[in-house]
Amino acid sequence: MALLGATRGYALSLVWFGWVFAGMDYTIYAYALPLILTELHISIPAAGIVFFLSLQGTFLGSLLVPVLADYFGRRPVMMGNILLYSISTGIVALAQTAFFLTLVRFVVAFGVGAEQPVGATYISEQWNPKTRARAMGFMQSGFAIGVLFATLLLALLVTRVGWRPLFVIGALPALLIVAFRFWLPESKQWQESHRQRLQASRSAASAAAGTPEAKGPGFPMGQLFTPQLWKLTLIGTILLVMGNSAGGGITAWAPTFLKFQRHLDISSVGWLGVVNALGLLAGYNLAGVVADWTSRRVSLMLSFALGVVALITFGLVTNVVWIGIAYFVVGVAQGGQFANFIIYLAELYPTKARATGMGWCMGVGLFFWALVPFLLSTMAPTGNFGNLFAAVGGVACLVGVLTAYLGPETKGIEMGTAALGSPSGVTVPGIVR
Repeated sequence: MALLGATRGYALSLVWFGWVFAGMDYTIYAYALPLILTELHISIPAAGIVFFLSLQGTFLGSLLVPVLADYFGRRPVMMGNILLYSISTGIVALAQTAFFLTLVRFVVAFGVGAEQPVGATYISEQWNPKTRARAMGFMQSGFAIGVLFATLLLALLVTRVGWRPLFVIGALPALLIVAFRFWLPESKQWQESHRQRLQASRSAASAAAGTPEAKGPGFPMGQLFTPQLWKLTLIGTILLVMGNSAGGGITAWAPTFLKFQRHLDISSVGWLGVVNALGLLAGYNLAGVVADWTSRRVSLMLSFALGVVALITFGLVTNVVWIGIAYFVVGVAQGGQFANFIIYLAELYPTKARATGMGWCMGVGLFFWALVPFLLSTMAPTGNFGNLFAAVGGVACLVGVLTAYLGPETKGIEMGTAALGSPSGVTVPGIVR
């Protein structure tokens, strides 16, 4: 038992570090953006196009790569993700044109987008159900630590060395590949599921070659929309669309908004980013505690409700102290939402479909993570995003509260056995809520 606990803790630490560097690589760009726009002579609307095109990488990475994880295993896919986003982050330092920037950031986003569903799937399968939510919240808190590192780099170094060296520092996570390759164990649940599918495939092939059961092991994405799973997929997709719509705009444009519309110097923007990162860290870790203490749905609803208040306040206040307080609470709300997403989605889907299902929901959500910054840039070409943060973020979070209320409860039941109950929350025969 002690050995099992040590193995789980070691695996959690390695996945957590992957998240640290994913957060750092992703965030360096947003906080360095005001300087990048000035040096490369890119307008805010043009930067919105760069955001939209490059962030299609998160959409595609989250959508496609988890399918590979369901076919070939969690461990090799996580190794590839880290290598991809680490090296491509370093290459961003060479950017001289908007086209090159878009292309390389697409590759970074592809790796980061794939990291989330695969890493969450791996930990959900490794962990004790009684404390799974807290472990997954801690895992995702690594992203907040990465954001913290990125904003500290901006606050302390950018005025001395410029923005390009920050991306070189972001390439260092490639060293983690060694640890992943030699010491990270494969998920036992995936190994067992893969073994059973191989046996079923061979048996079916020998009994009736050419029948549907004789197909090789794997999980076709179309099965997410079968009668057994489509309602779960719908709920998960709406939750992720709302969370990414609320968070995508402020994550992309808050530093630019603070620099150009609130007239803060770039170092102050960095320190406010530190405040936001601390909020993210608190939100990620509190989400797991709240989800284990209450329920998955209640934790989701609370984090979305907090987002309504925080986004409206951040968008409208002008005093720097209130900006800092609101930005911290924005971080708490966003961290809570995204930690709850991975806890909830991991428990919705069966093992053979877990990474694929999570990847679908997250991938569609990340499309809106890319779309919203583009739309905001067209509506506020001078960077005056405050009212848009309040309106778009507030409405998205309200829809998120309602969707979480309508979803099935997954706490305390076997992973992948959730079913939708009645919208009123009343338990009906055969339905787990």
